[in-house]
Amino acid sequence: MDIDKIIAQNAYKQPDWDHQLDEYLQMQFDSGSINKEKKEHIFFQSNELLMDIAANFFSYGNFKDKWDTSKCQSNFAGQVLLLKSEKMDLTFYWGTNEENFYLETYIYHAQNIRFMTDEFWSMILELKKYGKYEFSPMGRVKATEKPYFENKTSTVFQILRTFMLYQVEKMNQSNFGQSEFMELGQFTIKWPFHTDWDTLLEQACKSFKLLYMLNYKLWKISDLANKIKK
Repeated sequence: MDIDKIIAQNAYKQPDWDHQLDEYLQMQFDSGSINKEKKEHIFFQSNELLMDIAANFFSYGNFKDKWDTSKCQSNFAGQVLLLKSEKMDLTFYWGTNEENFYLETYIYHAQNIRFMTDEFWSMILELKKYGKYEFSPMGRVKATEKPYFENKTSTVFQILRTFMLYQVEKMNQSNFGQSEFMELGQFTIKWPFHTDWDTLLEQACKSFKLLYMLNYKLWKISDLANKIKK
């Protein structure tokens, strides 16, 4: 669905969203003044807010997939709705923390990075257009490797570095084989609570579609390989 149409269709909901967010923020910053029953009400109300917005991710992406949105969690920093793709068996996290809405997912099927085209890397760079973008790489560069591989500013470099160092390490092992599981890191996009709803809808929808397609491209390689084996 067109993003402008999505924004227009959600315009009437924004006063309710304002109220739901205000109560959530009150609970976060003045918890002592709210009783247990009211806190439970606000939790479920906030979950409805997250789900209401997340429904637009699926409309905008028009994915040929089914979604499990039945699980949510709370923690000391906020709460999160789990958006699980049935097709790829992976989860996206859409929630709140101290000061932001956030969207987060790991890089799954990372062993297929070597098959990716320039389109894949362009999509990663496009993520930086939306919200506060963060990439958290898995593992650390060893002290002896830092003069050659240290980099804290380029996502593309960090992903390729982790992938190549892992592959070289595996290649030098006597029982070398192509890994079926490799941890490269996670993407996180954040939007401050004061972000207007139209901007949040547009940027979160576009970010979710990009994160989905990045993982889809990696998953598809494994899916095709599994079908050939059968």
